[in-house]
Amino acid sequence: MKTVVLRFSLAMLAICLFSANAVAQFTHTNDMEARPVHEYNTITMTGSPYVHKEWAKGSLTLKNGTVYQGIDLMYDQVKDAIIFKTKNGDVKELLEPVQEFKIGYVENNKPVERTFRSGYTGDGVQPNAFLEVLADGQVVLLKRTSKKIFDRKHYSSATIDREVQASEDYYIAKGDQAVKVKKSKSSLLAAIPDKKDYLETYIKSNALNLREDSDLAKLVAYYNSL
Repeated sequence: MKTVVLRFSLAMLAICLFSANAVAQFTHTNDMEARPVHEYNTITMTGSPYVHKEWAKGSLTLKNGTVYQGIDLMYDQVKDAIIFKTKNGDVKELLEPVQEFKIGYVENNKPVERTFRSGYTGDGVQPNAFLEVLADGQVVLLKRTSKKIFDRKHYSSATIDREVQASEDYYIAKGDQAVKVKKSKSSLLAAIPDKKDYLETYIKSNALNLREDSDLAKLVAYYNSL
């Protein structure tokens, strides 16, 4: 009888601890530090400052470990800022330090989920900058997309054409140290040289085109599987 009571007590304690942890980890976005968003004039804009130009569902993990899920998110790649909707429908820019966020949407009738992470340094990368995780593991393949807005006014015209231009950089990271790489076999193998022979065979046998993000990711995923 004592054994049954003890097991029941331990089970109840575990449930209480789980519930307390859930409350600590999953809180509402109204609790987050944020500020109102200064929206872009997109009437004459070519391109988008956002990773996805419409609201998408996502999750956030703050640097303090707090997790927010099921949030309406947009990621501004000009400002490198996360935009979200509060419970009241207000649009705000997040000011909390974020470790990682995920954003999901449908593109070409297919579900897409993208992960972005901060905390990397090296080769010009700032610790608070968000880099997209293309392949994860012992070695991480990262992509940094930076966007700028250019305004052009035509001669003898009051109209201003606004254009968003993007630049992309790729990195291989071990731990929190990121090394910039080019989308080429020689650059990738120089960054992860310890399994060069295996990687060269894999590239050839699978006819990988390392100009494509998906094939870059396949190569790094294969490296992590060895």
